[in-house]
Amino acid sequence: MQKRSREELTQRLVDSVEHLNRQLRLDRLSEWQDLGLTIPQAKTLFLLERQGPQRMGTIAGALGIAVSATTTVVDRLVERGLATRLSDPKDRRVVICELTEQGREAADRFWTIGHERLRMLADHLKAEQLTGLVQAFEQMCDAEADASAKS
Repeated sequence: MQKRSREELTQRLVDSVEHLNRQLRLDRLSEWQDLGLTIPQAKTLFLLERQGPQRMGTIAGALGIAVSATTTVVDRLVERGLATRLSDPKDRRVVICELTEQGREAADRFWTIGHERLRMLADHLKAEQLTGLVQAFEQMCDAEADASAKS
């Protein structure tokens, strides 16, 4: 494949993924607004949903903010009933944060909106188109895993 052709295809991929990503995010904005979360609060919610209970220092590192600022972020999630604080049984000085059932439900609602939109879009594709698309995305997931393993 010629270099220029590959670059053009790569740009088309980037453009298509960006467009789809933006459209799918628009549907989720109302859910985000209903939750009334700031960006750091939402990032914390999704970090805990994805990675399970975390130490305050780990959350601070993921957000790129000080532990003292992270405490404020977590306080708001606790006030809303979305997260809870626990003491580490091995070291009572360590605070571990985890999602409550309500927090898990909020994260699930957020992702479900995207899932429903993707299912609706998939309904507009023929079976062979959907098969090709699924194979392509699975290959992209494999490429991402390979790239992550090498970094």
